[in-house]
Amino acid sequence: MDRTTKKILAWLLCLILANAVSGKTACIDDMGLEFVSVKAGSFVMGADLSADCITAERAIFIQDELPARKVRITKDFEIGKYEVTNAQYEMYDPGHAAMRGKAYGLSEKDNEAVVYVSWNEASAFCEWLSAKDSEYDYRLPTEAEWEYACRAGTRTPYNDGREGDIYEMNPVGKLAEKQRIITDWLITRGNRNADDIAWSTPEDVDLTVGQEGPNAWGIYDMMLGVQELTLDWYGPYDPSDTVDPVGYKSGSSKAVRGGCHNVHIQTLRSANRSSSNRTDSHFLMGFRLVRVPEGRSLPSPTLAQPVKRWAEDVSQEKHHWDSDTPNPYFEMKSLYDMHDEYGSDELAEQFSIPLYTHNHSPTLTWMENGDLLMIWFTGESEKSQALTTLALRGRRQESGELVWDEQVAEFYKEADRNMHGTQVWNNKVRLDNNFQEPFTLYLLNGICTDGRWSKLAMSFRKSTDNGATWTEPRVIKKGRNSFHLDNDGNQPQGNAFTMKDGTLISFTDGGFDEGTRTTANISLDGGDTWFVSTRRNGPPGIHTSGIELDDGRILAFSRDKGETFGAMPVSVSTDHGSTFTNHKSEFPGIGTVQRCELIRLDYACRELDPKGLGRKPIVLISIASDGINGKDANGNETTIYGTFAAVSWDNGKTWPVKRVLSDVREGEEKYFAGPWNEQITLDAAHGQNKAYWAAAHTPDGVIHLSDSRLYYAFNLAWLVGE
Repeated sequence: MDRTTKKILAWLLCLILANAVSGKTACIDDMGLEFVSVKAGSFVMGADLSADCITAERAIFIQDELPARKVRITKDFEIGKYEVTNAQYEMYDPGHAAMRGKAYGLSEKDNEAVVYVSWNEASAFCEWLSAKDSEYDYRLPTEAEWEYACRAGTRTPYNDGREGDIYEMNPVGKLAEKQRIITDWLITRGNRNADDIAWSTPEDVDLTVGQEGPNAWGIYDMMLGVQELTLDWYGPYDPSDTVDPVGYKSGSSKAVRGGCHNVHIQTLRSANRSSSNRTDSHFLMGFRLVRVPEGRSLPSPTLAQPVKRWAEDVSQEKHHWDSDTPNPYFEMKSLYDMHDEYGSDELAEQFSIPLYTHNHSPTLTWMENGDLLMIWFTGESEKSQALTTLALRGRRQESGELVWDEQVAEFYKEADRNMHGTQVWNNKVRLDNNFQEPFTLYLLNGICTDGRWSKLAMSFRKSTDNGATWTEPRVIKKGRNSFHLDNDGNQPQGNAFTMKDGTLISFTDGGFDEGTRTTANISLDGGDTWFVSTRRNGPPGIHTSGIELDDGRILAFSRDKGETFGAMPVSVSTDHGSTFTNHKSEFPGIGTVQRCELIRLDYACRELDPKGLGRKPIVLISIASDGINGKDANGNETTIYGTFAAVSWDNGKTWPVKRVLSDVREGEEKYFAGPWNEQITLDAAHGQNKAYWAAAHTPDGVIHLSDSRLYYAFNLAWLVGE
């Protein structure tokens, strides 16, 4: 279909909508769109703060705003005087009216900035406008155009031209209180009160366009209103990209710019960057338009995203695994070093990754090439917009040895958004049950709107090349579960696994009943669609870990600090996680900075079954802060403390073996753990006392276990041996 035909069809649609939408016409001239002409010119794009602030005690994490460089915009353009409103957007999509006020009563009126519009939807709106206008093409601004227009000739933290401490300046005056802008100093390190960084529950504020500003060029709401989508793929600034920059050829999220309501004041800075995958939408984010003469195009992007270490040189050869043996095996090591001295060069190098001092909530899986991939979150606080995910690859050598990379690298980040909770696992169970598909890794990640670990949605990705590349993230569980409302049900802090019938199961925190419970989310089509299975009676507590039993039931353990039964709850589901029966287990309850892991040993040495039946045992890895009876590192029956492993040969009915996770037989050894960079002490009776455990069992019979920094590897023979 040629452009002329498209325009004719669009005008016909315009006439139809004119009678369908409250008597308004959908013609461009009657939409109320106003534009400001911006002349071509140059400016310095990027950080206007010193890089020293990254490692200062009063830190601001501006790594993605560096390096600042002089950028030239070679052509005039017009940018929206205001953000697009509900009334304007609904001329294109009348059904979007159902989203008015969906979150906390925000954006209910015609002239309020539209929210809950994804990048894909905003781009479609631009195409619709372009097809209807014979003079102009409409699109989202490039990131450079947006910052150029926002700064309007300034080179100060905010676009009001004033210098000073960003925490002491208030560029929006009385609007700060009206828009619920948090102006207190943001304490960086530590698990501080969440309202220091973002409101636990945002409030309804007036999003009528035109309240803040105008800036020096006559443009409104660049510091308030809503965050604004841009055209570019998000990625690190390239110092060579200086003339009409258009960003990268591809990516996992699109750059988002501008301050908004219900956030911390430092995000109102002109240089601040956020991002969003193309399918996500939420109550903080909208957009404004750019228009240019019809037919004028931008340069094609030429930049390729940097390849991270975990994605480099990934073998695609299928590994031939050795079988497990009855010989005991155990090893333990630290995977990387940490620095935590404010202002030091070492900390600056570490934060450039960015590897922060709190490393937690890992997930771990193995691949067809024999490698292991571990992913976890890192931050100076769990309640932070800087909280991101890192990855480390263990590479299988020709000798069969597993060698972990020395270089940690960022895995997946949507900028300025708390990436809380990740699950990664593979489809080996589906392949073993005759599903015709390539070896596949699955990935789920929680994505917040800001710095809290609530208000989450979940994204899903796949990899079919041993984790070297991944599909573009997309938000799953459409409807309420994708609206980023105050619900921990989208925090993937339990485990995920595949059932023999092909069902994918993911345990997330939060439930539909009153009180704290767990939700099971399931996919019946290999991850293409997801829905919430648990409607009532989910496992008590949070951070649930489960497996499929021989008869198709799901067995799960969870963390509730012993509040339900005075011990750790054990839960069973016979209906794919729709309902659970919950009971008291024989294990002590676990609490803060503790998470158990339940795994099925599909590849363990069959000779070790005490009844000689070749059964596949279950292993629970948990923590006994106050002790539990079991074997110490020397094989003595005694009271053991901290992390232990328990073995069941009868689908969880009995647990005859409990052993401390330590091979320190004499004296003690000290290590630094992932969570909070705290030092731990191991001896014959004491294992690690704080950890969110993640485990994977590889076809050579080895159990791989990590807290995100300390790595343990052992086999069943070590667990049951003397």
